[in-house]
Amino acid sequence: MDNLMKNSISDFALYGGEKVFSTFRTTTNMVPPDREVFFNYAKKAFENRQFTNNGENVKELERQLAVFHEVKHCIAVSNGFRAFMLAVKALALPHKTEVVIPSLAYRSSGYMIEWTGFIPHFCDVEAQTRTVSAQTVEKCINKNTAALAIPHPMVTLCDIDEIVALAKKYGLPLIFDSVEAVGTSYKGKMIGGFGDAETFSMHASKLINSAEGGYITTNNDELADLLRKMRAFGFVAKDTVDCLGLNTKLNELHSAMGLAGLSWIERQISENKAMHLAYQEHFKDIIGLEIVPYVENEKRNWKTCLVKINSEWPFTRNLTLEILNAENINAREYYNPPLHFIYSRDRSVYADLPNTEKVCQEYFLLPFGYSMSVDDTKMIADVLKAMLRFKNELLEKG
Repeated sequence: MDNLMKNSISDFALYGGEKVFSTFRTTTNMVPPDREVFFNYAKKAFENRQFTNNGENVKELERQLAVFHEVKHCIAVSNGFRAFMLAVKALALPHKTEVVIPSLAYRSSGYMIEWTGFIPHFCDVEAQTRTVSAQTVEKCINKNTAALAIPHPMVTLCDIDEIVALAKKYGLPLIFDSVEAVGTSYKGKMIGGFGDAETFSMHASKLINSAEGGYITTNNDELADLLRKMRAFGFVAKDTVDCLGLNTKLNELHSAMGLAGLSWIERQISENKAMHLAYQEHFKDIIGLEIVPYVENEKRNWKTCLVKINSEWPFTRNLTLEILNAENINAREYYNPPLHFIYSRDRSVYADLPNTEKVCQEYFLLPFGYSMSVDDTKMIADVLKAMLRFKNELLEKG
């Protein structure tokens, strides 16, 4: 039974009260696709007695994703990590050492670059947008730069035109990490066909869920051919290898899961939008906290609820999250710590990153996706409102 009432400080779960939710409300999507759709595709693998090596399901998933992203090619691989690695390895300039990437990014982004044999060069973001700009990226370009690897942050997109222009100015390969931007558009064109390549994840927590998986999109025919060889040991024919490769193929059963997930994506986006708008409504009178809105002049995926903390909020982010987590509200930090905090100087390159260090303390994520309902958004807002009512007691206790 979920409990709504917080009539005193002792009603907060952190201080002995009953939890608002009996089960965790999480920040990840975790949508189980339609079982019948999944089993119908999985059945084909059993009938064909082919479970890997570019079977019917992989080909169909790649075809549907290429249509979805409005691109010529989609190359499916075993996970998003490998998608990013392959794109960087295939595109980065030889005899160079550094790949430029923002420090305010997914925690494994630097490791992905290291796995390809390059060094991450961490750049800053703009404080207002949380994204890189041509100015923040250009500061990091030097004679050692092999490629630009630019992620779109949660909720918004970076200025693609200016980043593409910058890459062309310096003759650098450009890879967009578009995991957070799946299902969105930029100036009327679907994300997936910008730069030299874009990479995506189909982890179970993502909007398109293949349990585990990832893919690369591109309009470059030669690059697509190379990536298909690289994901399968570098084979071009029986016992013939002509490039550096590894085994990172997506199998038929995960592809069946991805096809089932893709069939639900518009429904997911619609439900996510309703939940996001409900959060915005309930947060209107919470002083000091703002739900970061999606811009609605383009297609958006509405997959994340990001909250900005301003100076009027009386609690630290750590105490805020501690109180929420105790209520089974799995709120999380936003890209914290930044990557340059966890990398030694001998494994990376970076200068001062003041905006990154500021932004990573100003935001947090609220539960969203399949574990949530629209009604849950009000209950979470009510906990935060109760924190304001008992501000003095909580600050004294915390």
